[in-house]
Amino acid sequence: MALSKPIVVTALLEGAAVLVVEIAGARALAPFFGASLTVWTAQITATLLFLALGYALGGRLSRAPQPLTLPVVFWGAGLWLALYPWVRTPVLTAGVGLLGFSAGSFAASASLFGPVLLCLGAVSPLLIQRAQSGDRGGAAAGAVFFVNTLGGLAGGWLTALVLLPHVPLRWVLAGTGWALAMLGVLWARPRRRITPSVGLLLLALAGSTAPRPVLAFRLGPTDVRVVHSENGSAGLIQVLDLSRDGHSERVSLLVNGIAQGAMDRASGLTVHEYTESQARLSWVFCPKAERALLLGLGNGLLAKSLHERGLTVDVVEIEPRMESVARRWFGLPDAVRVHIADGRTFLSRGHEQWDLLISDAFIGENPAWYLMTLEGLRQMQGRLAPGGRLVMNFVTREDGRSVGMQRLEAALLQVFGEGQAYVEAVDPSRNHKLVNAYLVAGRGLRPASDGYPGRALEWVNNRVRDLLGRGRPLRPGEPSTDELSDVDAADAALRQQWRSAVLAEMGAETLGD
Repeated sequence: MALSKPIVVTALLEGAAVLVVEIAGARALAPFFGASLTVWTAQITATLLFLALGYALGGRLSRAPQPLTLPVVFWGAGLWLALYPWVRTPVLTAGVGLLGFSAGSFAASASLFGPVLLCLGAVSPLLIQRAQSGDRGGAAAGAVFFVNTLGGLAGGWLTALVLLPHVPLRWVLAGTGWALAMLGVLWARPRRRITPSVGLLLLALAGSTAPRPVLAFRLGPTDVRVVHSENGSAGLIQVLDLSRDGHSERVSLLVNGIAQGAMDRASGLTVHEYTESQARLSWVFCPKAERALLLGLGNGLLAKSLHERGLTVDVVEIEPRMESVARRWFGLPDAVRVHIADGRTFLSRGHEQWDLLISDAFIGENPAWYLMTLEGLRQMQGRLAPGGRLVMNFVTREDGRSVGMQRLEAALLQVFGEGQAYVEAVDPSRNHKLVNAYLVAGRGLRPASDGYPGRALEWVNNRVRDLLGRGRPLRPGEPSTDELSDVDAADAALRQQWRSAVLAEMGAETLGD
């Protein structure tokens, strides 16, 4: 059945808007709740629930159609979405504070985007009612849903590949609200109902002029400025400049609010021991290494440290924007080669081998679980030269017995047959008891003598020396596989604790673009 052009265009745009809201909505939740499977499940559940309610609402409205029914539905969706920049922070903060992460992410998604999806769900039945004639309702429904689904496909790709990487999130969502309100204007205009629609459109425009996120704040005696902020495929990427008494002391990288390392301005060295710990352990257990492969670039300080020691360094990074951030703000040398790819995908290509492989792949607080399975570790083993070593960074509890840590140790033992674990002591200055752990795997592990050629800040060096005295053999257990991994669900509380500490320290207003 042929649809009229207005119905085709409307169905396409409505389908695209649903996917924009779903994908961009998950990105809006990430700085507060993370980007774990739990958060995505909450967003998808809220989307399906309110679309279903919208279909039912649209069916009821289509029984007694009124001239302004369709415009009003679009105005409702558009106005609610256009107000997103104003209501984002209070709604997301309340969700975390009152309900925690699992229930809070669902409640926040339902509050921010539920009314929008309810209205959008009502659109298809109303379009079908306008398109059908005689006994051809089924044909009209099929045609509308076909066009609507194509619009969703286009909207999904547009959001992921064009909008989120290049447009601030508040403008993506508020702009979609403006577009929906404009659809209402166009559907009302033939019936000379333009006056109310113009008023509603102006409100939509007002919603999209909300204040920008906070770009400067204080953490105790430290002045903090957000000097770089952009959305990428990994989430919200921010670079912070930290200064005291007007003097810039360090620069820090955040992804979705989680610190990915910081650099001392004066020396260009890391101020976090987890970067130096990986560099030091790579020397202790592979002092003659000439070539290194890193999975995960972060701020690039680990790659820079290995390069300064004389190693040829390759890095695999899934987020395309991270390389420019590392080179501009953290001094990543041009000689370090960065390959934009997923770690497992890169490892499956070619046969090149490295003496040293370091895996430090996180998106915010979430590790790449598929790099910790038996299959992922076997791929890493296959890319190590004879006598090569694997070093992995992980976050665990103070006793080193989180489920993720247990699974990783067991998998490393099964694949490599030998390994050591180094678990940091709890830092009493932190408001949580999570620590970094470092795992080294390879046959015939023997620590090297003194003579480490790298540079480190004195206090970082002292902490790393303490860490090197805390080694123990890897513990056996049940490993994860590609087909069965419970790490994401089992360690959810650990990552929620990490994110709660970030929100308490940083403040919600800074975690936006």
